[in-house]
Amino acid sequence: MSNIKIICDSMNDVLKEAIEKYNIEVLPVTMIFEGKEYKAGVDIDGDDFYKLLRSSESMPSTSQITYITYKEVFEKHIKEGKTVLYMAGSSAASGIYQSAMLAKNDIEGDIHIFDTYSLSIGGGMLIEKAGEMVKEGKDINEIIMKLEEYREKVEVYFSVDSLDYLFKGGRISGTKAALGTLLSIKPILKIEDGLVKQKNQVRGSKKIIPKLIESLKEEVGDDFSDKDVYVGFGDDIEAKDKFVERVKEELKPENVYTFQIGSCVACHSGPNVLGIGCVKS
Repeated sequence: MSNIKIICDSMNDVLKEAIEKYNIEVLPVTMIFEGKEYKAGVDIDGDDFYKLLRSSESMPSTSQITYITYKEVFEKHIKEGKTVLYMAGSSAASGIYQSAMLAKNDIEGDIHIFDTYSLSIGGGMLIEKAGEMVKEGKDINEIIMKLEEYREKVEVYFSVDSLDYLFKGGRISGTKAALGTLLSIKPILKIEDGLVKQKNQVRGSKKIIPKLIESLKEEVGDDFSDKDVYVGFGDDIEAKDKFVERVKEELKPENVYTFQIGSCVACHSGPNVLGIGCVKS
């Protein structure tokens, strides 16, 4: 059995099956809703989070995982004789990578901090790959080298059906939100260089799913027969089911996995969010 312990944070969305299979520890980011704090996945689950998001007038904020938390968690596993591999949400989007590095530098032990340079399922796919390699018995240096290769091949696109939450969170101006709503404009967003960037837009909700699939094909190619595709959703199960059906019909991937997009992305996107991801060859 490998002595490598994988730890990540909830800025990454990792499939529950992978968390259990590879014994991955997920450190929760704290969300603040109307003055009350919740630890994602601990104090509040995904469904309850989305209910709160829909009912709240104000946008939630997040606070990063503290140096003290990292130090305690890392020291615990080092004392157990583990090699620690901590896979952080994008350093371009949060300061948690830096906090983890500070804790690492104050501890004697075999600790490795890897910047996924991604968010949501982008980081989740990398963490799952790490779990596979640990189970295969690869050593830590080979795992990190492979992860650096995979990181350049991660493709993630998503879109939102309502611009209200991007406006509330200060991501777009009131004028842009009002005009976009009037014209039924839906942004096509990509996680790129560790940040969320707008790459395109469509007119009307019905065009979101076809455009997300088209965007992924433009990056990955037409042959998905040996690939896993990840479909993310907020709280709209009907939209998720339609999305999965279209992905299976048009891409014909080896596997389609679904996941509920976590609070760290949904805090800004709102509940009507859909995403798609894949690791290209």
